[in-house]
Amino acid sequence: MRCKSVLTRIDALRTGELQQSDEGAVREHLRTCQSCDESLHDVGDLAQTMKSLAVEAPSCCDDVKDSFDQLDIDGTTVWVAFGERGLRMILHGGTETEFRAAYAKRYDRPLCARPLPDALRRQIDVALEGGNVDERKVDFSAMHDLDASILKVLTRIPRGEVRSYAWVARQAGRPKAVRAVGSVCARNAVPFVVPCHRVVPSTGGIGEYAFGRKLKRELLRREGVDVEALERLEKKHIRFIGSRTTKIVCFPTCKDARRIREGNRVPFHQEREALANGFRPCRRCQPFAA
Repeated sequence: MRCKSVLTRIDALRTGELQQSDEGAVREHLRTCQSCDESLHDVGDLAQTMKSLAVEAPSCCDDVKDSFDQLDIDGTTVWVAFGERGLRMILHGGTETEFRAAYAKRYDRPLCARPLPDALRRQIDVALEGGNVDERKVDFSAMHDLDASILKVLTRIPRGEVRSYAWVARQAGRPKAVRAVGSVCARNAVPFVVPCHRVVPSTGGIGEYAFGRKLKRELLRREGVDVEALERLEKKHIRFIGSRTTKIVCFPTCKDARRIREGNRVPFHQEREALANGFRPCRRCQPFAA
């Protein structure tokens, strides 16, 4: 057997993986070829050196894993994943196994248990209590551009108010992507803090919610939204409320709309109806224009 053939088989000989039919020929060559015999020892030394350099990875390494914590809020388990940049996923209910699986499916990264920092915990507590989360710390970096742009629009919807899917699409610069907005809201990884519960159908009412209509109603009520009033307007197909004195039209939950006296409230079913009657859109809630 020539040196070239022997050298390609040296490591297999060292590890015991060389076929018996070749082993005899290789060993015979090594007894007569000092250069190849030295190569066998060099390979063995290199393998030993590599083993000595190996370091066991720590059980929880931020460079490899993200962190998660389990919270008990109002008797319900809330799972929270987070990283250095902020919140990455929130799941209301479910088991640890389900949460880990959902996180792995979305981000393709494992999780390790670690206490949730107080600043991030306060964001979740305030959001679930119906308060105003002033400075959200949410990690949008791993999301698709469309998802991130839509979710960032949701953070601009004021507490105690709702906006339509069409409004969100316009604000995100994608006026035709109304269905996409609905899909992004449905898979919102950081609900409550990123308030997808404040998005409702253009036809009125409160619509559906990933965690059920009951929780959506409760979240909106905690923020001061008159859910029953919205549902009454839905039955009448009323989408906007104008002021007879200012000639300004708003979304029904707009802060300015709520100040209109009952006798001055003018209901509208469509944008064009309000415009045809000489009303202009509110600059605050921007019911028509992005």
